[in-house]
Amino acid sequence: MRLYRSKFEEVVQLLDPNTLTLLDVGCRDGRMKKYLPPTIEYSGIDLFPGPFVSKVCNIEQGIPYPDNAFDTVVALDILEHTDNIWFSFSELVRISRRQLMVILPNSYHWKERLRFLRGKEGGKHIMPPEPIQDRHRWLPSYTTSYAFATHMAHKFDLLLPTVSMMVDDRRNVLRELAAKLFPPNLMSVNVMFLFEKPPTSTAKTA
Repeated sequence: MRLYRSKFEEVVQLLDPNTLTLLDVGCRDGRMKKYLPPTIEYSGIDLFPGPFVSKVCNIEQGIPYPDNAFDTVVALDILEHTDNIWFSFSELVRISRRQLMVILPNSYHWKERLRFLRGKEGGKHIMPPEPIQDRHRWLPSYTTSYAFATHMAHKFDLLLPTVSMMVDDRRNVLRELAAKLFPPNLMSVNVMFLFEKPPTSTAKTA
């Protein structure tokens, strides 16, 4: 199992060397841009405006870019915020030319289990008295995320060459060792999937 600590550094590690354009879906503060080589043209979309937001949009209503608009599309901790996760994923596939990187959280990580036992809710799962736009719609595990990713790869004729797992955001030898001994549902904080369109891609977009 490939382990990583920084999702932004992992994106750079997995980038196709021929990447010239990248779309950051759910970009917020545009932190991803700081990690990219200056040769890559960065664009971002989000629900809310900001200095790095090229377009404000809700991906569940469609992403306002043409097919194959970006060499690489990254959606880091985004899909779990959507009700129609299947359509959202299809939109990510549609606008990506070469690569799509997706991160999904593992709600069954040991820290999350302890928090639940202590009677504490996760910040994105609280039921507020007034409507909000940005919240988690799903409680995925590593197992269900992996099943979703492999199914989508097959459905859209994509390659899935790399699956990476985070156990900590800094060097932690004990947790990295434990990740080799215990199930990913217990140890994984989140999981990153790298999808690729074959060189002569006939990848489906719907």
